Amino acid sequence: MPPKHDFLFNLRDLNNPFWVPELKPFNGKDVQIQEFFLKDTDSQIRLKQIQELAKNFVHDFMTNSSRKPDDELVFAFRCTGGKHRSVYFAEQVFKFLAEVYTAKLALEIEHVDLSKHVT
Repeated sequence: MPPKHDFLFNLRDLNNPFWVPELKPFNGKDVQIQEFFLKDTDSQIRLKQIQELAKNFVHDFMTNSSRKPDDELVFAFRCTGGKHRSVYFAEQVFKFLAEVYTAKLALEIEHVDLSKHVT
C-alpha cells in the first residue's frame, strides 16, 4: 500500500503487462508499456476518469481559502507489483496535471515500489 495519500486509485482490475512475456521486464515509464496501455480501451477510459477527478480536486484544493501554505494533496496508484500499471498511471496523471497547472503548482512524483524491481 502506498504511504500517506489523500486518494488511492486501485488499478488491479486493469490488464497487466506483467503477463505478456516480452513486456514483463519493462516498467510504466518505458515506451513498450505506454504503447500497451494506449491500445487498451479500459485503461484509457480509467485514465481519463482519474485525470478529470484529479484536475477537479486540485482546482478545489488551490481555490480553498482555508488551505494552509504547507498543505498538500497526494494521489496514489495501486496495482499488484508497482512496476507497470501504477507507474504508467502516475506518470500520465503527473504529466496531465503539469500541463493544466503549469507554473501554478509544485508537483512531485515518486514511485515507491519501482526501485524494488531494479536489477
